[in-house]
Amino acid sequence: MLSLTRKTDYALIALCHLAGLTERVCTAREIAEHHNLPQSLLMNVLKALSQSDLVESTRGAKGGYRLGRASAEITLAAIIKAVEGPVKFVQCATHQDGDDPACDIIDSCPIRGPVQVIQRQLEAFLEGIVLSDLAEHSNGQRVNLSISTPPLPRVVTEPMDDAEQRRAAN
Repeated sequence: MLSLTRKTDYALIALCHLAGLTERVCTAREIAEHHNLPQSLLMNVLKALSQSDLVESTRGAKGGYRLGRASAEITLAAIIKAVEGPVKFVQCATHQDGDDPACDIIDSCPIRGPVQVIQRQLEAFLEGIVLSDLAEHSNGQRVNLSISTPPLPRVVTEPMDDAEQRRAAN
């Protein structure tokens, strides 16, 4: 099952909280108490978000966190990557020629092409969702995000004849 961890949940909650604060910094304790989150895990998540420049950290007595850029510029893909690492549909999905393959059958794999198409679509989908969309609907309202992704290309499962190959090339 494709699933993200609580780190991503907490990152989204914290970032939506910060998106609602434009003029001040906010402490990890404040976010944790407001949303009933474990402060120690939240602090680790905020550290990862800070290292990815999604949030800015200010030290000191009046320190805390604020967004590192506008909420409309922070994608769901960037958030997930910051706390979970790169999203992979399957282990070999992001394999590039010349990389050390994560799979022994990568050169003869019958689903390599379709899986790479799905990986690109998944990445495009996650890049199409921005924090401002999530934060705008984080107050318990029903969410109706307008996310558009291009349709999946046709995946050929049987050999094409010459005429079909010419049409596909155009």
